[in-house]
Amino acid sequence: MKRLLLVLLSLAMASGLTPLVIWQAHAAGYANPMVARAVSAAAAPQGTPTQIIPEPYTVAPNQPVPEPHSTVGIINALCDVDINFISCSFLPTSISIVCDTNADGVPELMIPLKNVMIINPLVVRATLPALGPQLPGTPFPLACCGGKANVVMSVTVTEGDNNIFGTFTLTQTVEIDLGQRAPVIISASPSTADCAVPQNLIIPGSCFLLADGKPNVTAVFAVDRSNPANVIQSKNFVIINTNVIDALFDFGAANAGHTFLIYALGPNGTSRNLTALPEGTPTPCPLGNEQGIQVTVTCRPATGGGGSGDTPPSSSLTDRCELQRDANGSFSLIITGGKYPANSTVTIGGVAPKKVKMQEMDSATGMYQRIVTRKKVCNGLPGDVMVRDSAGAVVTAFFCNQSCTP
Repeated sequence: MKRLLLVLLSLAMASGLTPLVIWQAHAAGYANPMVARAVSAAAAPQGTPTQIIPEPYTVAPNQPVPEPHSTVGIINALCDVDINFISCSFLPTSISIVCDTNADGVPELMIPLKNVMIINPLVVRATLPALGPQLPGTPFPLACCGGKANVVMSVTVTEGDNNIFGTFTLTQTVEIDLGQRAPVIISASPSTADCAVPQNLIIPGSCFLLADGKPNVTAVFAVDRSNPANVIQSKNFVIINTNVIDALFDFGAANAGHTFLIYALGPNGTSRNLTALPEGTPTPCPLGNEQGIQVTVTCRPATGGGGSGDTPPSSSLTDRCELQRDANGSFSLIITGGKYPANSTVTIGGVAPKKVKMQEMDSATGMYQRIVTRKKVCNGLPGDVMVRDSAGAVVTAFFCNQSCTP
């Protein structure tokens, strides 16, 4: 069998039928390492480089339009992307994209593809999957800002009746260009503000700087969710590092009660903060940012409003809420800005969270300055947050505009 396959490979190399023999060798299970090496070498003389061609994919509005049949721009893809691998040296069963996250020229962050499928002797197709539940809107971790990356394809044959020489693995590496990522905004703090006075927003995210240290953000702005024509540019902003921006906004008292979507703009496009899915987006795919959260800042109403059936004498003008999501995808609602007695209870939209933790005690007053609530917090959002002391008296109440699902 070994001699027969080697003879077939020699004939194939002379006649240009290498892909067919590669297919046959796969069907034979790569009978032994000598045949496997011959199969791998057989493709080289043909002079046909491996091509990596993604199926059409979409990106967020105001991001560079993907180049047809090119991986350039795939870093900004919305959710899953199907990719074709053409004229590989062998037919792989495992494919990964390896991204360079620290701009040292050495790719190190591996992103496995799924559903690797052999279409025919020349084509293998696989899916670059979204990274839900932590990042349901993108197939690339936030640490990957694009540029050159490696595609690593491999097939492993274990020892068995058709292979007495032991386990061996064939590997092929092909360099691709992912394109440059648009800025990514995770959140903005404070998420609720008194817009009658200028507000300093702390904006965490990623890819705020390019690999050479130049800015990937040239403007930070807010768009009224109810009136897209109402755009507020930041008065000034500073890129603290590639993961944090400090931006100064003057929304103005006239915008009291309005909710604004927060964006960053740079040479590689505008950050994602979707209010609708572009045509052609695969489903399911979330709105909002890469985490599936709309990043907003709400200007407090000029006058206080009602609550969830039990309203204090006046609404709080200092308390604020911030929704956070950990690496496991679990949500927490952080309440700050006031003074909260020990053993306080909390309801969010009339729903009591399962876990309430008091933090940052003020030793002078014995009151806490931060409340962390977990589990069931999404059930009442957006909604009224009400904090009561141990006797049941209302300490504060205010409306929280945060939402776990856009």
